[in-house]
Amino acid sequence: MSLFKARDLWTAQCGEDEVFDQSCVITSTLGSRYDKIIVGSHAGYLRIFEPSIERLEDGKMAGYKPTDLLIEMNLQHPILQIGVGKLVSGSQVEHLSVLHPRSVAVYSLVTRAGAAEHGDQSRLMLAYEHQLRRSAFCMVIGSFGGVNGRDFMCVQSLDGTLSFFEQETFAFNRFLPGFLLPGPLVFLPQTDSFLTVTSNWHAETYKYQVLAEAGGTNDQESSSGRKILADWSYNIGEAALDVAAITWATSYCDIIILGERNIFCIRDNGTLVFMKRLEYKPCCFHSYFVEPDGKLMVLVVTDTNTLLVYEHARLRWSAQLIVTPVAITRGTFEMLNHNVPQQKSSLSGVVVLLSERGELQCCYLGTEPSLFKPPPLEIHAIDYEEAGRELQKLQKMIKDCTKKSTAALTSTAAEREVRVSVNVSSQLEPCPFPHNIDEEGIEIPMCRVSVELVPHSPLSKVQVSVIVQPPLTVSQVSHTISSLCERNHVVAYVYIEQSCDVPTLEVRVVTSYMSSTGGFPRVLHNVVQLPFRLIAFYTGPAKEADFKVTLNTNQPVVSLSQLFPEFVGEGGMSGTCTAAGFHCYGGRGSIVTVLAAKSSQRYRLQCDTLPSLCLLMSQLVERLKKHFSKNKDFKCSYSSSLPLHELFSEIGTHFVFREKARKIQEELGQKAAQFRAIQRRLLAKFKDKTPTPLTNLDMLLKETYQQILSSADEMEEIQQALARSRCQLSCVTRLILLMLKLMNSTSEEDYSNIQAALSSAVYDTEEQGWEEITDAALSYLLRTSLTKTSKSSQRLAPITLEPMKDIARFKKHISSALDRVSKGSHGTERKDNAADPLKSVKSVSPIPEAGEGGHEEETAVPVGSQYGERAVSANPRGRSAALLRARRALHTPSVDSGLNLDPGAGDGLKAEERKPLPSPQVGMIEAPSEVFPSVDDDIW
Repeated sequence: MSLFKARDLWTAQCGEDEVFDQSCVITSTLGSRYDKIIVGSHAGYLRIFEPSIERLEDGKMAGYKPTDLLIEMNLQHPILQIGVGKLVSGSQVEHLSVLHPRSVAVYSLVTRAGAAEHGDQSRLMLAYEHQLRRSAFCMVIGSFGGVNGRDFMCVQSLDGTLSFFEQETFAFNRFLPGFLLPGPLVFLPQTDSFLTVTSNWHAETYKYQVLAEAGGTNDQESSSGRKILADWSYNIGEAALDVAAITWATSYCDIIILGERNIFCIRDNGTLVFMKRLEYKPCCFHSYFVEPDGKLMVLVVTDTNTLLVYEHARLRWSAQLIVTPVAITRGTFEMLNHNVPQQKSSLSGVVVLLSERGELQCCYLGTEPSLFKPPPLEIHAIDYEEAGRELQKLQKMIKDCTKKSTAALTSTAAEREVRVSVNVSSQLEPCPFPHNIDEEGIEIPMCRVSVELVPHSPLSKVQVSVIVQPPLTVSQVSHTISSLCERNHVVAYVYIEQSCDVPTLEVRVVTSYMSSTGGFPRVLHNVVQLPFRLIAFYTGPAKEADFKVTLNTNQPVVSLSQLFPEFVGEGGMSGTCTAAGFHCYGGRGSIVTVLAAKSSQRYRLQCDTLPSLCLLMSQLVERLKKHFSKNKDFKCSYSSSLPLHELFSEIGTHFVFREKARKIQEELGQKAAQFRAIQRRLLAKFKDKTPTPLTNLDMLLKETYQQILSSADEMEEIQQALARSRCQLSCVTRLILLMLKLMNSTSEEDYSNIQAALSSAVYDTEEQGWEEITDAALSYLLRTSLTKTSKSSQRLAPITLEPMKDIARFKKHISSALDRVSKGSHGTERKDNAADPLKSVKSVSPIPEAGEGGHEEETAVPVGSQYGERAVSANPRGRSAALLRARRALHTPSVDSGLNLDPGAGDGLKAEERKPLPSPQVGMIEAPSEVFPSVDDDIW
């Protein structure tokens, strides 16, 4: 007999000989002020109760009345689950969704005011119904895709198919990978993803965007589209009975999983918050969030009819139940008092229980005196030796558990101890630091980055680091706070230090500190984006350019003033701008021109230098995605060739500067050793009591010192050139990775692998450089996931990071990796060579000697690359004339480079202008300039 018991408020019986489970009861207002209890049985009966909790004059509860039952309706099919949401288009009223084995129906509750004593009349009206092709298991209702004011439905079938319904419209079907048995399914609104517990006891989440963009047909698996991959996975090690998602003040979600032996709380990013070991067998649970106090409460019902109330992982209350429930929830109901007839109040937090046989009970947690008297304890003789051994064993177990728990505490919930907010100012300021004037005399601005720290408890040794990628630099990288007890602000300024192209505008803020409990080190990461106006300003478009990139979209062309609104205004672009130029501060006078096609759904970027296209291309892609964020079918693709020749050229330049720096460093070491030897000889002569001639050692010392100074100056110049080469190489690498991502033939898994191996962050050390690290990563990738044959049973030879002497093998590894990624990880041959960005290089004919004044060119170098090498110092018009002569000298058939040049394609070219073009090869992004219409033509 328990001291704490659940006190009965209201009880009802739902039919006879009917079966219920944990998905058969919910509480919802359905448009009214107080909650209603909606119960559905496996026999097909749907009941809606509106409990009238009434206290009589003697203090007792009135109990169930016939008028409490609003609706009892037989739907002719078993009811598997009930849900409520805004499921009817054009209406903000909540509707009732009922899941049957082969259908899902949506009903609206209609209430008609009555004039007699029996009160109002309620009935259910069918809004619409979807027939299911597969047997259903469960469903989820939520605002998928971040829509506002609407809810969608997702039905999980017994074979692992997810069917999505956008209110009255069927959207698509998707198969979960590696599916065996269905499990509980919930929707996480903060990350717009679905979580399920698979048959191998893993909690996995899938992004709604990934499921929507996976492709395939409605009846077949998405083999032709994007591969469905889990966003993250966590092994809970046991079967899950139920799952719930709790939102914390619209910032993040906590996922509560009730297992057979444990309760897990997992953050929506896949990190474990806490785990509670259960000493009993759970039946059902319900979790909720207490808003003012920020507490997570979990109600768990055991097989011994005991209700346990947990606050996070700590037990706060225990009560004995009258029935054995299979489902538990909470609700808010109206309460009447006979002693004060005019007084009506709301009773919140009422526990609603439903048993397997239909016993519906509303109760609250209370106490009553216990008449149970425990029997006297039997006194036994104590064995002190055995008790000592048991005490030592328990102490050892406690010590081991403490060690394990401290390791787990270091990686959980760091953001609960301190809140870090990063704000990037949109207003630029003049840069007061040195080198704030570029090569053309234009003043370079700077951007203010402020970091706000709000601790929940006193913290010590707080260090805030603001990290950017060169050529961007920060006025003060590291900020140290010895003791953080209240709100604090850290300010840093970001500006361009070198005259180089900027690969990315990303700013990483790393906050490290020692926790207040236990002194564990914690690290928080925040990533923000700098404004594009920090590194570029608007200027007129350029008609001629050496490098051009064309992006294809499936949506109408958007005006550039809408994509770049910060440049609209006085001296900027107009409201209907279709051609704009951007002058980059660090790009050495390069102007990047963006063109929007007038008669097609394409955008073109062009510039005289390839690295300058990197940042603007990524900006254009991101702004297009943001503009069409509500359109789930938006796609942006790139279908031309990859500029590998320019990448190899940048790699060669970077490697040459590294070799020069290494040789100069060796010379400095030798001269420094010589300088020290001369100093020792001179010191010995000066210490000699008998003066001897210096034998020109003083002149040799002076000459050696001058050589050391000269080598040091040369080393400084090489280091500056090497830093610029790193920036250029980083831009070209990032540009190629972006082009590879936009290709339709690249899978998400292969792209993530090549992105990790071919890193766009170029860093060099004295022992290892970017080439050695990238070559080792690509070699491992080519032998594992990108191999043409299965070598899983063979043992791979170890990869050594020795200093690289020749980059020819490294270039072959890059070409092979990009070739296999563009074709697929298993190297499947394509039917159309023109669609292969790397294979078409074999079909290029060399330029005859007469075409270029008798200069010989190697056959392996494409036309565009040869032209780019010859036209470094020539003017744009001279380069265009050289390209025209090169094009006339070629007789190879044309290859589509991403622009449709066939008759009737709507590209704006006349029939007599459609001449054979040289194939766009590795090193030439597109065909020469004269075959494209200029800025004033009809297309652009």
